[in-house]
Amino acid sequence: MDKKEQKAQKIELSKQEVIRRILKALDEITNGEITIKVQGGKPIWVDKFERERVG
Repeated sequence: MDKKEQKAQKIELSKQEVIRRILKALDEITNGEITIKVQGGKPIWVDKFERERVG
């Protein structure tokens, strides 16, 4: 396996981890936003922001 294939495999593993985190955030959130930040083709951040409706 050359370096390009290893890098692609590492990125794919990162994508799988991001998908796992997104699924977890979707299970926990009722109203709000989920943000996914990508840098250099690699997901680096998953965050959720839950809003509450008042009134």
